[in-house]
Amino acid sequence: MLNVIVVGGGYIGLSHIAAYKQLDNARVVGVVDLNKEVGEKAAEEAGCKHYSTLEEALEAEKANMVDICVPTFLHEDFVVKAANAKCHVLCEKPVTFTLESFDRMINACRENNVKFMVAQVARWWPEFTVIKDYFDQNQLGRIHMIYEKRLAQHPNWATWHRDPEKSGGGLYDLNIHDIDFLYSVLGMPKSVYAVGWKSPSGCWNHISTSLVWEDGTKAVCETSLEMTGNYPFSIEFRGTGDKGTLEYIFAAGFNIKDETSGSRFVFYPEGEENVQELEAEQKDMFVEEIGSFVNAVVEDKPLPISPEESRDVLRITLAIKKSLEEGVVVEF
Repeated sequence: MLNVIVVGGGYIGLSHIAAYKQLDNARVVGVVDLNKEVGEKAAEEAGCKHYSTLEEALEAEKANMVDICVPTFLHEDFVVKAANAKCHVLCEKPVTFTLESFDRMINACRENNVKFMVAQVARWWPEFTVIKDYFDQNQLGRIHMIYEKRLAQHPNWATWHRDPEKSGGGLYDLNIHDIDFLYSVLGMPKSVYAVGWKSPSGCWNHISTSLVWEDGTKAVCETSLEMTGNYPFSIEFRGTGDKGTLEYIFAAGFNIKDETSGSRFVFYPEGEENVQELEAEQKDMFVEEIGSFVNAVVEDKPLPISPEESRDVLRITLAIKKSLEEGVVVEF
């Protein structure tokens, strides 16, 4: 049984706490949050004690894992502290803003012989697991074009997202989901070129990126963290290849957890008139993600997402940022 300290009792922290309740090989033994009201509420939900600092929690509890769910600019400090305490570390995305920072985190975990994973939960989104299977089994054939989008209004449950020094804006906070997924099925691209809109606070919150791979595969990834009006949280994936087109369209309300207002998941086989309506077994993606990490720790097996993979995804994100700011194609 893993004893887990959750750092951060906000929106994501509560989502992680709910997931641990469904696991039989891990339990939350402490919640850390500087905000006493938030921390105590989350600790009550988890059935454990609240602590103001990670140091206090580590001293009081026999923890062997730390789950970090605080704003991005705080990640490095908590990851290093957790690693130095010989605790395995699960850290929410976006992991950090620079490769130098990420390398310090990786090195701390390696030096202390603990496992470290970035929580890229979109890889466990049910429909995206099916999409990945289509790629792995070459069911689309040679890819002509991929289009992927993730559009949302600005979160109303926190204000730190509007500060580029704390969140990185839509480029880091939202866009990284789709970049990570494309990386998981296609690997490192050969080049990227991006155009976008920067908010008055300095966040790249609307981004459209063209990606090209060595084999000629091309993709366009569109992201917005600042849709206007009553625009619904929307996700779309479309992949077209020699053997057919796979399309997934999803729309919720203001928030991703709001009731779905529309969803379509279909495959159009080349040379056939019939459209194949697809189904994905609906599982809680946080339970699947956290459970996969916990199992890797308990069984001492390879992680579902290695630190090296997450480092590559950060490299791609930094290249997109360079392209946005300098108007250039960035090659790897």
